[in-house]
Parts: sequence; C-alpha cells; structure tokens
Amino acid sequence: MKVSVEKLSHHPKNREIYDLSSIDTLMTSIQEVGLLQSLVIDQHNQVISGNRRLEAVRRLNWKSVEIEKVDVEPTDTIPLIISYNQQRVKTNREILQEYWALEKVLGIGQGKRTDLDTTSVSSDRSSKNPRTRDIIAKQLGISSTQLGLLLYIHNRNPDFLDLIDDGTITINKAYQRLQNGHKYAFAHGENRNENDFYTTPYSLTEQLLRVEDFNKDLDICEPATGKDGITNVLRKYWKPELITSYDKEQDFFKDTNNYEYIITNPPFSKSLEFIHQAKRRAKNKFCLLLPLNFLHGKKRYEEVYTDKEYGLSKVHIFTRSLLMDDKPNRTDGLVKGGMLVFAWYVFENGYKDFPTISWIDNSADIIKVR
Repeated sequence: MKVSVEKLSHHPKNREIYDLSSIDTLMTSIQEVGLLQSLVIDQHNQVISGNRRLEAVRRLNWKSVEIEKVDVEPTDTIPLIISYNQQRVKTNREILQEYWALEKVLGIGQGKRTDLDTTSVSSDRSSKNPRTRDIIAKQLGISSTQLGLLLYIHNRNPDFLDLIDDGTITINKAYQRLQNGHKYAFAHGENRNENDFYTTPYSLTEQLLRVEDFNKDLDICEPATGKDGITNVLRKYWKPELITSYDKEQDFFKDTNNYEYIITNPPFSKSLEFIHQAKRRAKNKFCLLLPLNFLHGKKRYEEVYTDKEYGLSKVHIFTRSLLMDDKPNRTDGLVKGGMLVFAWYVFENGYKDFPTISWIDNSADIIKVR
C-alpha cells in the first residue's frame, strides 16, 4: 500500500544508532531503478526499516511511497531495527551503538559489568552461561573478541574509531598502541610531525610528470609547499608566472582563486578537506600524493569515490614503499625505503567512470642499503 511521505517520520531509535549516510548515492540509484523495497513502518508511522530511503525520496520530492505496516511492541523495537540493518555496511561507532542499544533491551546491569572491562578483551566461551557481550556479538554477527576490542578502544580513546573507519589503522594496531600508552598521533608514519609536515622527495613529482599529461602553458598551484619539494620540480617545467606556491602564510581553504591544475602532498589529517577544496579551485584536474590505504574507508567512499562529476580518474602506485620525514631533500632525489606505500591520486573535472590503476617502478629512487 502507498502512504503520503509527509505522514512518515524517522524512528528516533534509528537516529540514535545509525547515520543517514550516502543519501546522494541512494537518490541516484532510486532515480535509475526505482524503489526496490517498501519501507517498513510501525503503528505510529515511524520508519522501522528504510530510514535512508525515506530521506532519499523526501529529497526527490516524492509525494507517496510503498510501505508495509507492522505492529511493534516497545521492547521489540530496537531488536527489529537492528535486524533490518543486518546487511548494512556499518561504521565501528554504529556497531557499538547497536551493542549499547541491545544491552539496554536485555536489561544488563545485574551484577558485574565484565563487558566493559578495559584490561581484557577476551571472551569466556567455556562458561555454561555466556556473557551478555557474547550473546549480543552473536546477534550482531561479529566475534565477541572484536566487540571487546572496540569497547576497549572506545573507552581509552574514541578518536581511534574514526582512524579505523578511515582505514588509517587496523583494530588490532589501535588496541596495541593504546595498551602501550600511545595517544592519537598518526599521519604519514610512526612518528608524526606535530605540524603534519613531510618533505616530498623530488623523484616522486618527477615520476608523476612522466606518467601524467599537463599543458605547461596553463597555470598550476601547490598549496602545501613546505620546503618546496614539489614546487622546485614544477619550476623546471612551468614558467614562474604560472606557478602559485604557498604554505602556512596562506590558508588554502580560504583561497578563492581558480587554477587549471593543483599538485600537492597534503597534510594527511586534512586530506578530505583538501580534496573538497581542490574540486572547487582546480578547473582541469588535481593530483594528491597520499598513502595507498587512502583508497578504502567508508567516509572516503561516500564523500569522494562516489563523485560522478569530479571523479578519481587514475591512481599511480609506487612499487616500493618509502619513508617520508621532515628532513631536507637529497639533491640526487633518492629516498629511504620505509613501511608505507604511496600513490598519486588524480582527480579530473567531468570524469564519471571508475579509476584506472597503474604502477610506477621507483626502485631506482630508493637508497640502497649496504
């Protein structure tokens, strides 16, 4: 049956657990193939299943929508909402919010709360009476150990959850670092520079210009130049008057000028913001030097990789991992080997397809250890 979209509302319990993410992508899908599943609503016209779909059809100005109505007891609401979202791709924060919501439903609080013990994450599976955490973990489709790790990380430093969701660090690595007393300090490597600054070896920019086409008669900007690791290479190929290069003396996010190209090695902690601003400022294309693991992460996918107007067109991956630090560049352009693999991410205005991947053999640029 159909009901008026105006009569429907998001269930407040759904809002407590899940974010309304990737709505633009869902809108595109609905416009192309229609609404493939009816919304499930309760007796109060609150959406139990399909809150993202409700938001999408609202933005598309739909007047009515297909629904399935069910009568739901208050104690069944949260388990039902979570059950309907079982196949959803969730952030780790959402998994924990599911846990806490189910914990309340199951009436936890009688006796010792072992599930929030920050000294241990293991599960006592030998017990005839499994712990609440074990029961809920099974309902959520994850291991009790993984849930314990997430609880431990949240209690010690919840900022690490965002790093895990972004793909910057694994759950196990975050747990190990917190056990060792590390605080939130990650960027391009183990020892993050306090200003998130890392010198870009000359060879990395030379390799980009070798594989990527640029019209050297058009202007170019390097908005995070630091010690001119990239800018010094650009000066070999562009006329000085066509190059705009700055760092802390000018705020890139407040720059209102337009450029044909942007090439930069952005502060990792501000990478997403750099991408959004570069899309506004670069008329043709822009290239960012980032770790290869920037390819994954829920937030990056939703905000960057689903863009069909200014899309990621190419990823040029360096075959050898390297160490980036704040020391001056070597005059020969060589760089030390390290633990991180880097790539040039190329975004082109008007690109709508999937990105192509290529490899840059930088073996000759790595300092040989004798």
